[in-house]
Amino acid sequence: MTANRRKFDPNVNYYEVLDVPYSASRSEIIRAYRHLMRHAHPDRHANQQDRFKAEERAKELNAAYAVLSRPDVRREYDQAIRKQAVSDAIFQRYTGNVPGHQAGHRERPPMDPELRRAQRRANRSAFVQVMMFAMLFAGTVIVLIIVASLLIQGLEWLF
Repeated sequence: MTANRRKFDPNVNYYEVLDVPYSASRSEIIRAYRHLMRHAHPDRHANQQDRFKAEERAKELNAAYAVLSRPDVRREYDQAIRKQAVSDAIFQRYTGNVPGHQAGHRERPPMDPELRRAQRRANRSAFVQVMMFAMLFAGTVIVLIIVASLLIQGLEWLF
């Protein structure tokens, strides 16, 4: 393999594939791999459909074992999934969407009419306050412009 290619897929949780904790030792990983491979080996299945499923499962198990059994690759994999977890948490915090889940429109439960009226009153009050602040700010800016222009004219008259 080239140095630029990764030896694993960071979107697959190999710990779940082997059903071991993140803190599993090398011997625990080997034991879990052998146990699962014993049941998923394609030669144990006579039915063609079951054999195909077993081949796919065996490929997953082999990929997980190849990554988790080598310390350098496991370290790199752990860093990649930590980085992915952090970026997913940031994405969820700022968008409200959970990565990997469909972000659809959710129906709101019906609102109490009295609560709806109270919210409308609060919205109107907030709008009036913002408008008053904007008018006060605009008036202050206009007064400052007039005062500055009068000062400039007065200085021109003096000199």
